[in-house]
Amino acid sequence: AHKRGIEVIMDVVFNHTAEGNENGPIFSFRGVDNNVYYMLAPMGEFYNYSGCGNTFNCNHPAVRRFIVDCLRYWVIEMHVDGFRFDLASIMTRGSSLWDAVNVYGNPIEGDTLTTGSPLGNPPLIDMISNDPILQGVKLIAEAWDAGGLYQVGTFPHWCVWSEWNGKYRDIVRQFIKGTDGFSGAFAECLCGSPNLYQGGGRKPWNSINFICAHDGFTLADLVTYNSKHNLANGEDNNDGENHNNSWNCGQEGEFVSISVKKLRKRQMRNFFVCLMVSQGVPMIYMGDEYGHTKGGNNNTYCHDNYINYFLWDKKD
Repeated sequence: AHKRGIEVIMDVVFNHTAEGNENGPIFSFRGVDNNVYYMLAPMGEFYNYSGCGNTFNCNHPAVRRFIVDCLRYWVIEMHVDGFRFDLASIMTRGSSLWDAVNVYGNPIEGDTLTTGSPLGNPPLIDMISNDPILQGVKLIAEAWDAGGLYQVGTFPHWCVWSEWNGKYRDIVRQFIKGTDGFSGAFAECLCGSPNLYQGGGRKPWNSINFICAHDGFTLADLVTYNSKHNLANGEDNNDGENHNNSWNCGQEGEFVSISVKKLRKRQMRNFFVCLMVSQGVPMIYMGDEYGHTKGGNNNTYCHDNYINYFLWDKKD
């Protein structure tokens, strides 16, 4: 990629592991030191801010050292150009058995933080932001988590972090499908969301603008389905996001009239034009450029089949 002038951004997941909850099998960090590597309640239950059964104890001194060492290795040895941090808001939460002396080296007056409380100056984010190696690469936060912490525009950033602009995604979807009352917010999106980033000293390039990502509908499905169709996942259509801000242009599914198909293609072009003229960094989900469909499934993590395969020779 570098030989062709392309930077490599690595997607990293430091918010959970594959070990499930306290009842799951032991095959990784639970076998190293369960109390250190996971956020635990007093009786040993796992806090689940990730939605995956467990939460990595990111701001514990040993854990944050491990994370920084991993990132430095990937930059120094593997030459990646930056990172996108999955559910990055978890990295701003207080560790279990919070101890300000242990974390900061001194007590904090009036410190009453409990496990998982959002921190104004999270030690891990501080370490990454001021590390002589890491502060020079691209740092992109998915500034929310499954526990309800939503920090788009307010993520602790030290002026070096960018964010997946989830508000951009939601506002642009609403405006282009014709929902009333979004014209002013849409104008902010076109201007790089200064309402989110200007006050904190950041610039439009700190906003990663996107319409679709690996989670949720593809662009073609965004204009084809009003509702998710996840029955193939085996979870009775209970998984995946319910609030997609999608519009099927008048008929649900792929087998529709010619006029509906034309409208859908026009809507897709509207989304692309908006994304490319907005101030900030545009992010395009691979496959959207030719209208890849997942059949209305918005949570395809469990599929190794045609749903996730790309048609490289697609011509139309």
